[in-house]
Amino acid sequence: MKSVVLCYNLQGTAKGKKIKMIFGFLGFKVHVVEKEQYLWPVGALTGLAEPEKEPDIYEGEGFPEEMLVIQAASEDMLDKAIFLMRKEKVQIGLKAVVTPSNQEWTSIMLHDEIQREHEIMKQREEERKR
Repeated sequence: MKSVVLCYNLQGTAKGKKIKMIFGFLGFKVHVVEKEQYLWPVGALTGLAEPEKEPDIYEGEGFPEEMLVIQAASEDMLDKAIFLMRKEKVQIGLKAVVTPSNQEWTSIMLHDEIQREHEIMKQREEERKR
C-alpha cells in the first residue's frame, strides 16, 4: 500500500506548504483534492480502490475547514507524520485515517462525520471543565 495524504482547503497557504514538505519528506504522495472531486470515494482518491462507476462532479459549496485524510503504509509512517506535524507546529483540526469502513465514503461524508465527532469531543471537554 502506498502512503498518500489528501489535502483539503490548504492550497496556496503556508500551512499547506509545510504539509507538503513534511509528508513529501516521508515519501507520501500529496494529493490536493479539488472541490469537484468531493463526491469521489476517499479510497479512490488515495489509489486504494477503483470507483465502481465514474464519480459525479461535485457542484456544491463544499466546506471551508482544512482537512487531512491520511493513508499510511505503516503505523510507523503515520506516527512519524504526526510527530513532524507537532514539531513544526502544524495544526489541522479535521484529520482522518483511511480505513476499510470509510474508504467508500465521499469527502463530504467523511468531513461531516469528523466534524460531528469533533463537536462531541469539544462538548465532553467543556463538561469536564465544569
